[in-house]
Amino acid sequence: MGASERLRGVGPGAVRLARVGAAAFSVGMAAFAAVPLAEALGAFGGGGAFGGFRAAIAVLLITGLTGCYLWLAMRAVLDRGARRDLVVLGGMAALAVAAPFAAGPSWLNLGFMLPFAFAITLRGWWAAAGFFAALAAGIALSASHEMSLLIFGSLQNMLTAGALAGLTIFATLLGELQRTREELARLAITEERLRFARELHDVLGHNLSVIAMRTELSMRIPTDQIARLHGELAEIHDIARRSLHDVRAVVKGYREMSLEKELGGVRRVLEAAGVRCDFAELPPSLPPDVRVALAWAVREAATNLLRHSDATVCLLGVESHGDRITVTVANDGVRPDGGGAAPESAPESAPESAPESASGRTSGSGVGGNGVGGSGLAGLDERLAQVGGSSGRHTEDGWFTLSLDVPGRPTAAVLTSATGDRK
Repeated sequence: MGASERLRGVGPGAVRLARVGAAAFSVGMAAFAAVPLAEALGAFGGGGAFGGFRAAIAVLLITGLTGCYLWLAMRAVLDRGARRDLVVLGGMAALAVAAPFAAGPSWLNLGFMLPFAFAITLRGWWAAAGFFAALAAGIALSASHEMSLLIFGSLQNMLTAGALAGLTIFATLLGELQRTREELARLAITEERLRFARELHDVLGHNLSVIAMRTELSMRIPTDQIARLHGELAEIHDIARRSLHDVRAVVKGYREMSLEKELGGVRRVLEAAGVRCDFAELPPSLPPDVRVALAWAVREAATNLLRHSDATVCLLGVESHGDRITVTVANDGVRPDGGGAAPESAPESAPESAPESASGRTSGSGVGGNGVGGSGLAGLDERLAQVGGSSGRHTEDGWFTLSLDVPGRPTAAVLTSATGDRK
């Protein structure tokens, strides 16, 4: 499995784990300050007043250097960088330059801190330049030490600083990846809203303009030409009825609603959000109205998965039972707090799923979540009922499963609209 495949399973839990790991590693490495601190504190007992003063300066320098290191490390791990961090970095550089003159050879134990700070605080080429410049400065300031100690200490500092910086930057990138995926989910919903708005405009714009024009003309017809007036009103009535039919078709998804296109679109959106998809093939002989209902069901399941779960895998299975077909859509993203991938409604989602209710008004919904008179899975149940199907859902071992039972052959008569028309 490649790195890109592994990253598809990244969720909020993985981001938190990476940040905790980076923070723990950074804090743990600060323990290396104990060696020069112990040496400096031991110097208080000898060397006279000058030796004690130098030891006190060494303690202050090492403590300040370690404090700046921890500050910048935690800011980077939590992704809360700000301009004032540059001031802390500058102060840390000054402390790192002064520390070798007061702390002695044991200062090499802290030589990784400044390169690490440059790598995580600056950006781009500045970060790389600062990293290597800090390493070079550490070698130059320790040039008076024994050569073997200098080589070993410098190599150790370079590897330690590089590993710490890589882990911290990795945790930051995982957080950015998670935010990007959440934004992709929001953009998918927004795109669906815009598509629906464009389609409604195309359907209603021309017809409403014609109605307005013909109504204005009708108002100019003399009262003695009643037959002509009736003709114009009949035309306006026919246009209004056609517009109502078109709007219902758009809202209910019967206009250019393709199960194959929906499955392809859902797969692309989920995989872009880091969810691995394994979809079985659906029978090509399914009735057209059943395919439309399944297309809405798949869209609803995908929308709820993106918005209400931490899923990394989505499975679509198909089973045949005589004249019936059972389609299951399962994901592994059930949250510990009881939130799953299928709430009863999704009030912030696309207006496309807001078809007319029996009273003739629209209701809010999730993307593809509304049926004829409801929202979310309630509307989905109504859609399936219209084609002789039903749905069920259950949660087990962290998996949420939506089961869709539909007829595999055309039924004799099915509801086609909220008004109860049959075909």
